[in-house]
Amino acid sequence: MTRNTRYPRSTVEEAAIDCLDVREALKAGVLKGGWVNLRAGIRWPRIRKIWASRYLIQIELHNQTVPQQVPVSWTPCHYGGARPWLHCLCGRRVLRLFKGFGGYFCRPCCGNPIYESQRRNQKARAYLQAYRARQQLGGSRPGIDPLPDRPYRMKQKTYARLCARIERLERELIGNRVLRKTPLWIRPLTY
Repeated sequence: MTRNTRYPRSTVEEAAIDCLDVREALKAGVLKGGWVNLRAGIRWPRIRKIWASRYLIQIELHNQTVPQQVPVSWTPCHYGGARPWLHCLCGRRVLRLFKGFGGYFCRPCCGNPIYESQRRNQKARAYLQAYRARQQLGGSRPGIDPLPDRPYRMKQKTYARLCARIERLERELIGNRVLRKTPLWIRPLTY
């Protein structure tokens, strides 16, 4: 069986745009007790109505007449409180349900969307990691701009650790299309 490269599988990051996350519902306070009606609107464009209670979430889609019922279960935590879980139609206990063909389902039921980093080769993953580490420092282009100054209130130890990680990742990128030559701020390795 060959992989169809013309129509690549969707990624988890793309699918997470239109997903039901039990942590968001818990933060919004809709899983506390009685029935609560949520506004779907911009966050969930394919949903007409959502009703939520402590043990059940009902989703009414625009193209379906029967609402999908998603059971919610709770497990006790070691230091008190409880953690909510959504249950897919297949019986799995998950934190997020993704938009599938006829409703909201767990990741394996939606065809196992892959992560963005799984589409990339080793150099592209190193570039992505360097980019994200630079975003923690205030953002700049990996391999082109010098390392930004330490952000206000960031500990020096944390800043030094991030800078070392960025330098290690960008050292792997030298010779790539992004970095043709060694940037001035990367020091040679000393042992």
